[in-house]
Amino acid sequence: MDKNEERICEAIIRLFERKVGQKRADPIRPEKDHSGPPVEVRVMIGDRRYAIEHTLVEPFENFIQIGNRFSKFVREILDALKGTMPGPGIYQLSFPIDPTAEHKGAALAALRQPIIDWVRAAAEEMFQECPEREDRNWRPHGYKGMRETHIGGLHLILVRNMHWSMRTKHDGFFDIARRTDGDLEPARQARIRTALTKKLPKLLTCGGEGDVTILVLEFSDIALTHHVFIAQALEHLIAQGVTMPDQVFIADTTQSRPWDFYQPIADGAFVIDMEPVTIEPPEYIGY
Repeated sequence: MDKNEERICEAIIRLFERKVGQKRADPIRPEKDHSGPPVEVRVMIGDRRYAIEHTLVEPFENFIQIGNRFSKFVREILDALKGTMPGPGIYQLSFPIDPTAEHKGAALAALRQPIIDWVRAAAEEMFQECPEREDRNWRPHGYKGMRETHIGGLHLILVRNMHWSMRTKHDGFFDIARRTDGDLEPARQARIRTALTKKLPKLLTCGGEGDVTILVLEFSDIALTHHVFIAQALEHLIAQGVTMPDQVFIADTTQSRPWDFYQPIADGAFVIDMEPVTIEPPEYIGY
């Protein structure tokens, strides 16, 4: 079982308890007790029964293993640089898709400090190019600076973006991304289609028995997947005639807490403009 599966299902139950204004009753776990279509949870809330399924979304094969290595590698880099970048402007450091493929252990760890040192120097160079937000030399499109280098065989790109209309609360923001060669969208759609092929038949059987059907798509990488990308892949599959559950949530668990939940399908209707619902991960499971 995925490490977040039970807590995500619990969070969804709590969301619908608040929405309906009533507490759960008669929860069952068909996947374990073989009491019906093997969804994770079926539970009564008010006068309706809800069937919940969860799956972890990978944008491509072996993504989770690669992502775990990447996250471990870059976490110290991110922590060292967040809050130290010269403002105004926002910064993004991008790596190849699998920067840990050629380096292991101590050899990989030894790359961190040179990368941190280079980012600080390159950021300062770009800051000196345009230190003022209102610099009219960069109107109307604002400033976009870029520096690139190779460290330990890794091709690194640092970008600084600044626009005269950008709000000051974003100044000095820094994040890390991975670059891909070519278009990831077909691979992402294929992985989501595979997930739906496994999950939808069980949910739709429950729907045929009168349940409200709920699918939660979880992503947990820090640099590559985004809730909008997943929603766009769903939209493409809907256009191809794939039947969706009544409710679809996208759970962003990239941070240990809190989690953000987005809902691209609500009561059968698709939307792309989604506001997150922020949830503290449940400490206990009530079903």
